[in-house]
Formats: sequence, C-alpha cells, structure tokens
Amino acid sequence: MVHYDPYLPEILEDPHPLYARLRREAPVYYLERFDAWVLSRFEDIWQASQDRLHYSVANSTADRSFLEREAPPMEVLSSIDPPRHTELRAALFPHFGPSAARALEPEVRAWARACLARGRDAGRIDAVRGLAQQVAVRVACRVSGFPVEDADFLVDVVARFFQREPGTEGMSRQGLLARDEIWAYLERTVRARVRAGAARSDALAVLLDALGSDPDAMQRVARHLTLLLIGATETFPKVFASGLLRLWQHPDQRRALARDPGQIPTALTEILRYDMPTQWLGRTVIAEHEVGGRRFRPGQPVLFLYPSGNRDELEFERPERFDIRRNAPRILTFGHGVHRCLGAFLARMEGRVLLEETLRAAPGYEVLESECVRPPSDFVQGYASFPIAFGGAA
Repeated sequence: MVHYDPYLPEILEDPHPLYARLRREAPVYYLERFDAWVLSRFEDIWQASQDRLHYSVANSTADRSFLEREAPPMEVLSSIDPPRHTELRAALFPHFGPSAARALEPEVRAWARACLARGRDAGRIDAVRGLAQQVAVRVACRVSGFPVEDADFLVDVVARFFQREPGTEGMSRQGLLARDEIWAYLERTVRARVRAGAARSDALAVLLDALGSDPDAMQRVARHLTLLLIGATETFPKVFASGLLRLWQHPDQRRALARDPGQIPTALTEILRYDMPTQWLGRTVIAEHEVGGRRFRPGQPVLFLYPSGNRDELEFERPERFDIRRNAPRILTFGHGVHRCLGAFLARMEGRVLLEETLRAAPGYEVLESECVRPPSDFVQGYASFPIAFGGAA
C-alpha cells in the first residue's frame, strides 16, 4: 500500500514516482498523522479549487502550522476568503493584470538583455541568480513598491527563507530568521512610505488604502507584501531554469523555438505544466462532504498536490513526455478559481521574454550540469543555481 507524507525523503528528492502511485492506488489519500486528506488527481484538485461551499483557505498556509491547525500570525491574500478576498484582489489586480504586464515588458526585456550581455562577455551565466532572479525581483519591486536598489538584498533574503535543514521538517532555523528579516524590512518600507506621504501607484499604496496606516495595519500590509515578494522572486526563476533544462534535453524542440519564437507562449505552458515548483497548497474543510467515496469532516486540512495533477494520465496524454506542442487547455500551475495566482500574467510575460532573449543570445547554450544546485525541498522545488555556457547555433 502506498505511503505518503509531505516530508518523506523521496518527496524531497523526486516526488513524481510517489505521486504516480498515489494517483493509481489512493487518489484520495488519508494522511493519518495530521488527520488530513491529500488529493493527487487533476480533476479532484480542479473541482475542489473552485468549491467555496465545502472549503476555506483560512489558515491554509504551506507549512506544518496548517497541518497541525496552528493559525499563522497574520492574514495574507492567499489565506482569506471572499468577499474580503474579492475586494482586495480586485483593488490589486490592475497592478498584476494584462495591462500591467504589457506596460512592464520593455523594462523586462531591457533587464534581460543587460544580464545576458554580461553573461556573453563572461562566456556563461547563472540562469537563476544572474538572470531570472534579477528580472523577477525587479518586477516585484516595480509592482509592489519596493526600492529597486534593494533588489540584491531581496534575492538573498528570499533564498535564505527557503533553506531547509536535513532532518528538519518544514522551515529551518535559517528560514525562520530570514522570514523575520523580510517582515522587518517590509515594515520599515511601509513606514517610510507613510512618512513620505507621496501618492504612488503600486501594490503597497493599494494595501495602505484598503487596510489603513495605523501601526497594526502597517504590519498587516507588510505581511501581504511578503506573499507578493516571495511569490514573484522564488517560483518563477525555478520554472525558467527547469524550462532551459528540458529544452536542452530536447534539442529538436529548442531549435524549433529558436527558429520560430512565436511558439514560445505554447511552449511556456508545457514548461509550467511539466515542472511546477510548488508541491502543495491547502484548504480547510468547512462542510462535511465526500470525495471519491471518502468523507471529509469540518476542520480537516486538505492538500492539493498540484505537480501530481499536472502529470495526471486521466487529463494529459503521455503526461511524462515533455512536448512544447502539447498546448494543454488547462493546467494547475497557477491554481484555479478565485484564488488563482495573482501574478500569472506577469509570470507568463517574464517567461516569454526571457526565453525569447535567451534563445536569441545563446541558441546553442550548454547546461553546466556538474555546477547546478538543486536543494532538496518539501515545498518549492527547483534549481537554486543553474549555470549555462554560451554556445553557437542551436
């Protein structure tokens, strides 16, 4: 009988073989240790993601506090339900939607070209630290309202936030210290904005307008900004590095994209499907119901295994195959329903631009496999460092 736990060593190293067994043998799995349920099939996750009658996102953070029913210290956008969530998201959306992505594209392209030019001079570039993170954090600064000159510090502290220690479940001591450092930085940033009193158009201004500017409200604003910072800075670079890896492993597909960049948006959807970095997020049951013949009770956590759903044989033909022409009509990488990722449009724009510019500057790049760093992680998986060497034609 299959045994699953989000902190198993095999999950930290390569979760997909175990995910495949879950889908076959126990697609609705009872995690006795936490009195929780685990969904691994695409359709179950898709339906539950939009089910507000039976599920709540309150306290549904991606750590042991959620599984052990310990409430997080502050609300963030991903842990509040409608109607409050709807109001706040609607106010923030103009800074993250299609128009915002189009407006930022020239800057993103300029940043990408500058990074790649430095890499060409050196003959190599770290596609995570030297390219994707450099672009992603600057997008986060522009959209959220952080000083762009703090970009290098933010990349460093977010990386430390995700550090894990062997034998320690969930966040490490270094990660908790980095979290506190992020909160302190953001609270200083919020206070500085309030003191300046200048009118600005960014997420920070929206949150201050919605939540207020008294000391408690400023702390809440900082917590919301934490989600925006971490989501923008950490997950996209991991997706981008994995995409470069898969294209390098499939040189015919890489050549096709280098010859015809118009195929990149479709290819990006496959990259997002194939190597989603976030292993799970959750909901809390608020009304008794059944899924797959199993009865869910109020108060029980439910884990959505998004990467498993993205490789579900019932949803995708030959899901283990990487194919830039697949053009899947739906994937789980940005979630689904009212809590779909707020930054999805920005992430797709960043991914498209970085792939276009990388394949233009280095169509025949080589992955320096021996130097790549992929730390084991129970939550956000992917490369922390991904050096590539500039080559000739693809």
